[in-house]
Amino acid sequence: MIKKDYIQRYLDELSKVLAVVLKLKQNNEPEKADLQLDEFGENFLSLNLNQLIEKYNENSIEDLITKHQFEITHFKILEELLYHKYLLNTDNLVLKRITLDIMNYLSKTDKDFSFDRMTRINQLTWKK
Repeated sequence: MIKKDYIQRYLDELSKVLAVVLKLKQNNEPEKADLQLDEFGENFLSLNLNQLIEKYNENSIEDLITKHQFEITHFKILEELLYHKYLLNTDNLVLKRITLDIMNYLSKTDKDFSFDRMTRINQLTWKK
C-alpha cells in the first residue's frame, strides 16, 4: 500500500509535469511533451508507457496489479498520463482504446466518483 505522504507527492509532481506538458503542447513541441510523460511514468510508476501500449492485452490490468503492485492511486496516475499522451497523438487508436480501458476500470473500481473521468470517457467514446 502506498503511504499517504507519497500520494500527495505523486500528485504534486504529476501536476507539475502536466503543466510542463501543456506548455510544450502549446509551443508545438509534442515530442518533448510525450517524453515528459514517459519519464514521469518511469520515475513514479516504474513503468515504460510505450512498452505498456505496445504489449497491452486483456490481461494487462491484472498484470499491473499482480506484477507491479498497482493500487487505485497508481491507476489514477496512469489514467492521467495515458490521457495526456493520447491528446498529443489523437490518431493513435490503440492508445485511445487502452486509455478508455483504464478509465473504465477505474470507473468500476474507484470508490470516488470522478466527473472528469466520466466526461473524458464520453469524449473519447464519441470522438471519431
